[in-house]
Amino acid sequence: MNKYAQPLLRATNAPVVTDSPSQALKLLYGEVRAHKALLQCMYSVTIEDVFNIGAGIPWFNNKSLGYLVTDSDLSLGSSESESFYAGALQSNYLTQKTADDMELTFIETANGDIFKSFRACYELAFNDDGTVNEPKNYAFKLSIGLIDHENPSKPPVVKRSWLVAAKSGRADISAAGRSEIVKHGITIQKLRPLMFEY
Repeated sequence: MNKYAQPLLRATNAPVVTDSPSQALKLLYGEVRAHKALLQCMYSVTIEDVFNIGAGIPWFNNKSLGYLVTDSDLSLGSSESESFYAGALQSNYLTQKTADDMELTFIETANGDIFKSFRACYELAFNDDGTVNEPKNYAFKLSIGLIDHENPSKPPVVKRSWLVAAKSGRADISAAGRSEIVKHGITIQKLRPLMFEY
């Protein structure tokens, strides 16, 4: 056996002996390719009224509005850290989980459903006298998942859910964009990052 001969552990857990580096790379490529990959464009967005805060809000009643999200981000988790020094060496440790915000870009409908939905959820947080309501009066559930394009009917292979609130929204409009569709950039504040996670 020459110097290139080496055992590789395949998916079957059976060692395979190779006689050349090119053969080893081919076997390794086959193992890596077998993992396949998810497509960035295959995802789902679900908005749910878990506290019954608004029966007439469009994005709670019409699940198809979730398919109008053209861009989003999927947080895998975030945390805070602190550090201390032992002589000249720095040591770090995690202290707590954090709840940041996230951006969703919606295509606006001819009925203004996204605008109406955001304004309704936004206004639920604030009263006319300047006071702010408790989170249960304006919070809702947001779920984002990644779908296997080869098995789109199956549940998302990666999914995270949060209890959130509508924080801010904006739309870019321009006279130069005569054929451009209107999109709203909606900022969502995570209130409870792990409450509905599974």
